[in-house]
Amino acid sequence: MGILDQTLSWKNAHAATSPESAAELVMLNDLQGNILKGHGRDYTSNLFLAFDTTKQDAARSFVASVGDDVNAALDQLLAAEEYRASGVSGGTFVGFLLTAKGYGALDRLDAKPVNEAFDAGMMTRDLGDPPVESWEKQFATEIHAMILIASDDPKVRDLERDEMVTRINSTNGAVRLLNPAFGEDGNVMRNADKNGIEHFGYVDGISQPLALQEDVTAAKEAAGGALTWDPSIQLNQLLVPCPGGKHNVSFGSFFVFRKLEQNVREFKKREEALSDVLTERYRPPKVVDSGASVVGRFENGVPFAVSSTETGLPTVPPNNDFAFGSDGKGLTCPFAGHVRKTNPRTPDSKRHLMARRGIPYGVRTDGPNDEKIDNKPTGGVGLLFMAFQSDLVNQFEFTQRLWANNPDFPAPGTGRDGIIGQPGGPSGQRWTVEWAKRLSDGKDDEQFSGFVKMKGGEYFFAPSISFLKALR
Repeated sequence: MGILDQTLSWKNAHAATSPESAAELVMLNDLQGNILKGHGRDYTSNLFLAFDTTKQDAARSFVASVGDDVNAALDQLLAAEEYRASGVSGGTFVGFLLTAKGYGALDRLDAKPVNEAFDAGMMTRDLGDPPVESWEKQFATEIHAMILIASDDPKVRDLERDEMVTRINSTNGAVRLLNPAFGEDGNVMRNADKNGIEHFGYVDGISQPLALQEDVTAAKEAAGGALTWDPSIQLNQLLVPCPGGKHNVSFGSFFVFRKLEQNVREFKKREEALSDVLTERYRPPKVVDSGASVVGRFENGVPFAVSSTETGLPTVPPNNDFAFGSDGKGLTCPFAGHVRKTNPRTPDSKRHLMARRGIPYGVRTDGPNDEKIDNKPTGGVGLLFMAFQSDLVNQFEFTQRLWANNPDFPAPGTGRDGIIGQPGGPSGQRWTVEWAKRLSDGKDDEQFSGFVKMKGGEYFFAPSISFLKALR
């Protein structure tokens, strides 16, 4: 079995008690953190860069200097273990990523990994996105690199970000910052139960695929020893060889960044209006929770698919241990529901999943779960969608184009994803009227879309640390 054809026990790798685990240890020391497991910090900043091709030596020297700051996967995992044991923070996290054009700007096309979507760049791909002319300025231009800075403390995040900007500005134009307004600063939001939520108020980040054996074991233990849905994935779903790396176990990962603005007020209005329409038209025994039907989870994170058959109300804690195998008609979770559209949980669908590392952006003065509507923001807040994978075409693009945007997946007349599906407008969505018993008819006034707007993004690659350092 190859090093990528399995999940990884990082603790066995750290012990390096066999030739195989010794190779894994080398890999973990050369692999950037945040790929196999999220970095775990609550405050982030994404800095987008362009290189001056007439000053390549200086640009490469800058990248190499940042390579010294980049956190290796092993260091990240050890720091997280220490944090759980002692409460001592792992400090600032730094990651560095390149676009296909960034490799060219550094004159290192020999080290560029091959992928059709990566080579072309996001703005050329058929994803149903708004026209590039409407994207935010920093994305509607040629991006060469991205630096991710993350911390447990927003003041430390700001300080580290500003120090990095000073380093960028000291390159005499060899490296240029494309987003000086820092509109891509992320801030984790939490509900009363301390669970992370997104701006519509729903618990987020629960259903991650797991590439580390320790995380798979923990999921099994939490489920009492048997899992309804196996969340494990092999390393080959996240990692590909890094052509410029020093070792034969030097790997990297393709990375998607998308800035998704959320119109929270109109979303909440539509939730309420849809519930009224369904209640008036179909006269169910209780008022329909249309938001939970559209998202596929209740606000507190409980899967809609495992609600009580009697009341449709949450009866279990937030979890990822559920499947749709016995729900062939979409009665317990509608086919157009976001969590089902983007992860249908079939034996074949797992190969299209990504390791999502998104975080909300923007500042709120209201309570996301306060049951009010008029105080909700209509813009300036949203999600910084980020995800690692081994194949942009087969994972992110497949999910966006052939699942979320496809009104005929998984069956004709299913409708588009009610959250991220593009374009908006009627598409045949049918929502829950009575849980496990009845769906709506899919009339035009029952449709739900248009509250998430893509503001721009790009495809990147997270190269090995040895490649970054060798650019000196």
